[in-house]
Amino acid sequence: MSLLDFIFMHKEILLCTLVFLPLIASLIGAFSSTMPASKFVGFICSLLISSSFVIACLLLYLLANSNIRSFHVELWDFIETSQFQVSFSLMFDKINAIMIFVVTLVSSMVHFYSIGYMSHDKGFNRFFAYLGGFVFSMLLLVGGDNLLILFIGWEGVGTCSYLLIGFWYEKKSANVASIEAFVMNRVADLGMLLGIFLVYVELGSLSYGEIFLSLASNPPSDTILTWIAILLFIGAMGKSAQFPLHTWLANAMEGPTPVSALIHAATMVTAGVYLVIRLAPLYNLVPNVAYFIACLGAFVAIFASLMAIVNRDLKRIIAYSTLSQLGYMFVAAGLGAYWVALFHLFTHAFFKSLLFLGAGNVMHAMNDKLDITKMGGLSKPLKASMIFMFIGSIALCGIPPLAGYFSKDKILELAFAQHEYAIWTILLVGAICTAFYSFRLYTLVFLAPKNHDEHAHEASKIMLYAMTPLALLAIVAGLFHNQFSEFLSSALVPIDIHVDNLLLLIAFTLVLILISIWIAYSMYKNGYKEKSSYNIFHKILSNEYYIPHLYRLVFVKPFGMLSDLFYHVVDMGIIDRVVDSIGKLFLLISYVLRPIQNGNLSSMLRLVSLGLVILLIIMLLYFIVI
Repeated sequence: MSLLDFIFMHKEILLCTLVFLPLIASLIGAFSSTMPASKFVGFICSLLISSSFVIACLLLYLLANSNIRSFHVELWDFIETSQFQVSFSLMFDKINAIMIFVVTLVSSMVHFYSIGYMSHDKGFNRFFAYLGGFVFSMLLLVGGDNLLILFIGWEGVGTCSYLLIGFWYEKKSANVASIEAFVMNRVADLGMLLGIFLVYVELGSLSYGEIFLSLASNPPSDTILTWIAILLFIGAMGKSAQFPLHTWLANAMEGPTPVSALIHAATMVTAGVYLVIRLAPLYNLVPNVAYFIACLGAFVAIFASLMAIVNRDLKRIIAYSTLSQLGYMFVAAGLGAYWVALFHLFTHAFFKSLLFLGAGNVMHAMNDKLDITKMGGLSKPLKASMIFMFIGSIALCGIPPLAGYFSKDKILELAFAQHEYAIWTILLVGAICTAFYSFRLYTLVFLAPKNHDEHAHEASKIMLYAMTPLALLAIVAGLFHNQFSEFLSSALVPIDIHVDNLLLLIAFTLVLILISIWIAYSMYKNGYKEKSSYNIFHKILSNEYYIPHLYRLVFVKPFGMLSDLFYHVVDMGIIDRVVDSIGKLFLLISYVLRPIQNGNLSSMLRLVSLGLVILLIIMLLYFIVI
């Protein structure tokens, strides 16, 4: 029996095993969370996640080398009433195969990296419990064959991200950041839930296959389709941190750095992009909504890049970069090139997680300091980390032949080919800004003169080993763009991207990016020069366009004042007084009745006699009435 035949015969079992192994890892971490930190727990959990990755590779091999386009596994009837039926079922097709491959690979590397990174943390075992729960939820999100299972995974990753961002709960800033992420995503998820309700009401099913069949044979009115697309995209905006629901992403850097690499680079924040790609037949029917998605993506691409240019926080700069690249993905999806969006999601996962893990190495060396202007001179003690971050940076900038060049440039070509010159210009400026802030960071951290008193040291070997596969993929993943397009051709409608004088366009983009890199290096090679005053533009960007201040003014403070009002007037003034009054009433009655229990036998006999007389009178009246 060949390997292909074996995989085909056991594909359903393999898919279920793939999804539920991370849950087992999470339970192992949870049951050992109160025990002393043990690297054995970390290795067991990491091996279980790695086993899921191996299975994902086997199933991907099956789709690539057979006529099978997809298969489903129905585990049980999840909800069944006279009017609503939905099953707990999984699917594996060419779209979620890519997502599952990315999720399991990056998760495996992050798990192994965390063994070294979190080795001295007292919550080591608990951390792996949260990580496993996150991976399980993410696999449910992308592996479910209907919108309800996707929503369960959607909420699961939201809950686990809340736990991971606030992992160091002793820190007030971590608590605040985790609550902000949780609440902002819940606001967006309300829109998504309404969209799911509307899908079922109008199309009669939550299963992807039946939804797409209904859309093709008997679609609802354009107004209903538009509302469905908008409501579902609101959920995507929250999860993928699109404006104006973006502020939580940078603040989420309060969590441990492996969390940033896993959640905010490769998996959870790309769930919104995956949702739009998965529902491509829906968004193809509402071109106005799709075009809005593309415009919003272009806006976010430049919006986040400009904030990264002036920021000093090592992790926040990379977080803004993630926000910007998500904008590029939404541009591709909004313009109908869903495979290009998925390809950029695919390549971005490797070089962005590599950058975050490299930032983790720098933080270890700098005793968790994050100000890049207070670093420098780390090229000698952190040679391996410097190489890894260089690979990640040039991949992010789109320098050939690294992965980012093939995916990000394809989006620029797409916008140009469709004559969306405004979007193309914005994306080009975003790419130039990306090159600048990436090498501003790189130069200040590694190449500038030393500006600190720390005794820097390289990360442990297991952390470097975990980063190596990501570095290799950041280099070579883009070379498979033709195979990637061909693999997805039967799942996503191919789109022709034809640009006259393509080489000239590529050369023009590349020259501008290289000039931006050279400017960043020239400006910061001698270190960061503090200015006595900054212009208004710098102040606006440093304060994130004052949007967090606006949110505090418009939402947080009024809500706080309303809460205080309800606390003093309703809670303390009404509810507490009613409860206290009931207690006081019983106390008053006790004072009134207390003389009865005075211990005097004569008084008690008189009371008994009085009670007997009252009882006889009541009986007499009863018989008279009858």
